[in-house]
Amino acid sequence: MNNYIVETNQLSKDFSGEVAVNQLSIHIRKNEIYGFLGPNGAGKSTAMKMLLGLLQPSHGSIKLFGKTFNSNQISLLSNVGSLIEEPSYYANLTGYENLEIIQKLLKLPKRNIDEVLKIVKLFDQKDKLVKNYSLGMKQRLGIALAIVKFPKLLILDEPTNGLDPAGIQEIRELIKSLPQKYDMTIIVSSHILSEIEQMATTVGIVNHGQLLFEGHLSDLEEDEKYLFETSDDVTAKRILMFNGFNLDDNKKLIINDNNKDNIATAIRLLVENDVDIYQVCMIRRSLEDVFLDMTGREGSVL
Repeated sequence: MNNYIVETNQLSKDFSGEVAVNQLSIHIRKNEIYGFLGPNGAGKSTAMKMLLGLLQPSHGSIKLFGKTFNSNQISLLSNVGSLIEEPSYYANLTGYENLEIIQKLLKLPKRNIDEVLKIVKLFDQKDKLVKNYSLGMKQRLGIALAIVKFPKLLILDEPTNGLDPAGIQEIRELIKSLPQKYDMTIIVSSHILSEIEQMATTVGIVNHGQLLFEGHLSDLEEDEKYLFETSDDVTAKRILMFNGFNLDDNKKLIINDNNKDNIATAIRLLVENDVDIYQVCMIRRSLEDVFLDMTGREGSVL
């Protein structure tokens, strides 16, 4: 039996024939920070809106907390908090008053307000009008509004958008603290690889509405290879292949092996066969290169 908090099966959404989400099947376990990663326009926000019941899927199904979404939508969403696109708040009210509105509407304990203000580090500014908050403070208030009911599932769409480096770090550390401290499972979307890399435990990479990869980012990292530059690459290749080395199929002499003892053996073989070695370089495609090759280099995703 699985313990998925979120599970979609062939989830699709099209708008007047234009496909925004295409047969998306994702699997998110309890207390994970699931990084929803892809270029702008990849379908991340559309998928999140379907998870929140804000858009009706064209095809496919959703399960939250192991239950079918359509037949249990209201009860399931009572355990979900969200911040989609940008925070919604009343600028002429204080931070405390904004939270108080949600607290009264949802009939939550009043102590929740002070607690979430402390979590997002706005307690000292709770009586300040929101219109006088900085961008980072408004973003933290948006997260406070999303977690004031202490949901089991928190959905955050580009929560660091527009923030300076200090603000990004604050939000990132806040998000990372929530699963263990407050038993939350989190979906966080971004088009910035480095952001997701520092936050997420599991990643779903999407482009053109399709899921390209789901798992740990480390699974995408390529093993090291070694590039040889010699006086006679043709002869060197023949010698190495005869001795069982796995070479890249290209014009350069590249050994697909990250075992340093094997590389030392290759060097010795070439020297013993009178092939001069000018240099040996370790090479590996960066995670950014792997990601950009998957999603297309038109995306701003570094």
